[in-house]
Amino acid sequence: MKNADLTARRFDELVASKLTFAEIAAQYNEEIAINVGIARDPDNPEWTAEMFKRARPAIEVHPHLVAQSLRRRHEQEGLSKRQVSVELDIDLLAHFLESGPDWQKRINDTLRSAIEALPHRSPLRPE
Repeated sequence: MKNADLTARRFDELVASKLTFAEIAAQYNEEIAINVGIARDPDNPEWTAEMFKRARPAIEVHPHLVAQSLRRRHEQEGLSKRQVSVELDIDLLAHFLESGPDWQKRINDTLRSAIEALPHRSPLRPE
């Protein structure tokens, strides 16, 4: 029988016990088993009110790391690209995938060549 009613003392006993996740979930419920697992992890303690008071935004603590993580690929490489979603016929996609890595670049190059071959094309940026 699953019993979700659990006193703080009994919870502490579960944390200190050798019971497995499955055993705790079967006897109590999965949520309690998850919370016991969290409580057992010394590298990831539950935050206290004091910890929340001392917390600061990452941008204040390590602004260079935040800036680096926010940088986009086109900003890093000086490229002017934008990620889009396109539906392709399966055989076309298979053709590019079979030719190995960088298949997205090859699709881009193929589209560029097709546009540049048009007689009345719009000017494209130089590479």
